[in-house]
Amino acid sequence: MSNQFEKIYTQLTNQQKDDIVKWHKINMISMQDNIYATSALSYFFDLWKIHFPSVKQSLNCEGCRKAVVAFYHGLSKLITEKQKAVEAANTPNPKRARKEIREVIEVVKKKAKKSKSVKKHKTITGALSPTGTRK
Repeated sequence: MSNQFEKIYTQLTNQQKDDIVKWHKINMISMQDNIYATSALSYFFDLWKIHFPSVKQSLNCEGCRKAVVAFYHGLSKLITEKQKAVEAANTPNPKRARKEIREVIEVVKKKAKKSKSVKKHKTITGALSPTGTRK
């Protein structure tokens, strides 16, 4: 069955994936009262007709409703897992970030050391001045 999920997953647009997840959540809330969400059922059956035109399913058949809903709920779980995997891959690694911050701090410190070694000039009185020059 997961092979079928993967095949359908690759055919879906991002909008369809988001809609499947949304309708799955709505349907799960509705199923707490032992009824299907009508709009979710309609959406799932419309998708079923697109993806499986040769496999006829009827909204009036209890077994058909269970099969179609179970398929798209499973597909929704796959979509959610893949989205979480992508988000995890794009999340920055805190250890790497700390290392990069330390490297930047070291560079800034080195630059600060170089700028502190300003040549001091003697003033008219003979004292050293960090900023002024003899006039």
